Amino acid sequence: MTIRAQEQVQLLETISSTLSRYINESNPYVLFNGLLKDLLSLTGSEYGFIGEVFFDRQQLPYIQSYATTDIAWSAETRQLYQETAEKGMIFGKLDSLYGEVLKTAKPVIANTPGEDSRSGGLPKGHPPLNSFLGLPFYANNELQGVVGIANRPGGYDQDLVEFLAPFLSTCSNLIQAYRNNIKRLEVEEELRRTKRRLFSLQAGQSLPHQQNRLSNSALAAGYRFDPNSQTLSKDLQPIHLTIKESRLLAALLEGDDQIVSHQQLEQLIWPDTVVGDSSLRALVLRLRKKLPELEIRGITGRGYLLDTHHRNN
Repeated sequence: MTIRAQEQVQLLETISSTLSRYINESNPYVLFNGLLKDLLSLTGSEYGFIGEVFFDRQQLPYIQSYATTDIAWSAETRQLYQETAEKGMIFGKLDSLYGEVLKTAKPVIANTPGEDSRSGGLPKGHPPLNSFLGLPFYANNELQGVVGIANRPGGYDQDLVEFLAPFLSTCSNLIQAYRNNIKRLEVEEELRRTKRRLFSLQAGQSLPHQQNRLSNSALAAGYRFDPNSQTLSKDLQPIHLTIKESRLLAALLEGDDQIVSHQQLEQLIWPDTVVGDSSLRALVLRLRKKLPELEIRGITGRGYLLDTHHRNN
């Protein structure tokens, strides 16, 4: 196997490992720091960053990093690195090599940075910058982020830019996935708030007999349900119920042979979680199996009703 073929295998292994970690890692800073370490190893680079592009009030671009190599050279820069490790470091200097990537949305190769007119110099005490590669990545044909790596022995070239194209696509896909996840969480939170408001409005209307809630826990066919301990028995033999099954049975009994709506049941059983209709259907099915002689009726488009006084045939 040639050296380039070995590098391609390593690149694909890096991408595969990163995508696998994404499934279980909700923190993009943790994920991208691992990805940056793999990139530095793959390219033989000394330090670098991966970040997303944003625009300030003047519509000037800047980078907010998800991962940055710790190259702190003073107490001040060490403190800055620690403070920004979990919220991202800001790169907004446009008269710089990475700034050239922001301005042009094109790759920047600089193998003699000290002599490069695009470079704005380095802060006092900054580790040496012997070579630099800045790579943009895109989403919907717009600049989405920048990867910057430095100090590869022998410098950088166009072949490496093309070689790293799959890596850049992975960065773009991961950022888009995290963005979508944030939007999904915002929608779920709004749905939770809406369900709480709806439940508050319906409370006392759809369950008119709550003032007598479960005062009589004797059911048909020898079943008894204790409203305090939320335990179920049949002919004095206990029947194990999960917490959610107990909540469902209590809610249906509170309905006092009337329909309890899907929305009310979801709010009572999953007060802090958004669930689909399938979750409620599966829970009702499990409770029916534990109450085979009682009828839990599903009313299409409305909810469920427990007939507490008649047994199934």
